[in-house]
Amino acid sequence: MFRLLQVNATDPQTLHRELQQQLPAPASLLIATGNVASLQALGGLDLPQQFSANWIACSSCIGAASSFGVDTATDRRLTLLALTDPAGSYGVASVKQISGQISQQAADTVLAAIAMAQRPAELPGLIWCMQAPGFEEQIISGIQQVVGDQVPILGGSAADDDVSGQWCQYDGKTLGSDLLVIAVLYPTVPVSSYFSSGYSTGKFSGVVTAVNDRQIMQIDGKPALQVYNRWLQQAGEAPLQPGVVMSQSTFHPIGRQLSARDVPFSLLSLPTNAGDDGSIRLLAELQCGDQISLMHGSKQQLVRRAAHVVQVAANNLRLQHDTAPAAALIVYCAGCMLAVRDEIHQVQQSLTDSLPDLPYLVAFTYGEQGCFADGFNRHGNLMISAVLFGQTK
Repeated sequence: MFRLLQVNATDPQTLHRELQQQLPAPASLLIATGNVASLQALGGLDLPQQFSANWIACSSCIGAASSFGVDTATDRRLTLLALTDPAGSYGVASVKQISGQISQQAADTVLAAIAMAQRPAELPGLIWCMQAPGFEEQIISGIQQVVGDQVPILGGSAADDDVSGQWCQYDGKTLGSDLLVIAVLYPTVPVSSYFSSGYSTGKFSGVVTAVNDRQIMQIDGKPALQVYNRWLQQAGEAPLQPGVVMSQSTFHPIGRQLSARDVPFSLLSLPTNAGDDGSIRLLAELQCGDQISLMHGSKQQLVRRAAHVVQVAANNLRLQHDTAPAAALIVYCAGCMLAVRDEIHQVQQSLTDSLPDLPYLVAFTYGEQGCFADGFNRHGNLMISAVLFGQTK
């Protein structure tokens, strides 16, 4: 039912030939990732309709990881997880994102995907989305206008190697830099997921008191950068100067403090720019009144965390459905990957140890979507998610 493929994407012709060789019959759903260069080869494909109907793909920072190993920046390989489930139903739809219309576009697109799956009166078991970065909260809101908050929404935002905007998405026919691609899954096997981070909550916290879109203007009534820098200095770290700060803040993101069944957890937002006006720009939205904390991460935590997330999802699969995993889709933040780039093979090996002899696919993304223990879908940064598919009974 699950098969992992890896094809040479040096050019569209080679990619087309290897796809036909490795995938002689159409799959129910193809989920693919690779670096920007490998995704760009998809733009020249001219696949028959039966092979292009249910594709969902996005570019991954530097490369991708899988049960085959870890790709590098120079690799031109595309890795695909093929799901073949004739008794299930799957649908994919896409749209070019337009600012100011995102929520409605997401609602319309998930309806189109459900229509493609020919299950108009049923909620999917899982929604997988891949999109250009920037509007993820609005996308989740739009999808939930249609399906409510009971369907897990997971996926990741397309990435490039240097945040220059070269990321791309693919829907089986169209390659674009600003697409929202949504897949709805009605599988015949059980599914389990887990969404978490590899960071610890520090002792410095405050309340967001002024925001402007994805910019925090004030914390506790004072300029956000002033408060954040005070926290850093109290933690023994150097303060940030105005400008691009993403690499300096990777181990000290801002965590929105939440709880589920009285168990606290954090949703992370990564500072990308510090403004001369004292603002901090993030890759995720915060609201006035949000309780936030300075988070702490380390290479050791980030190396270990991916396997932990997979193990929790596998335990949930066994407890809830009495089955073992058969395949996995994993999203690992690109910022985390870059922070542990020299140790990324350790991350991949830990996943292989947790999923012995099983196919799995890992994308390194510029934003992660997932469902927390409280049942709500959210978008965050520096997060890790895992979707595990159970075995056929």
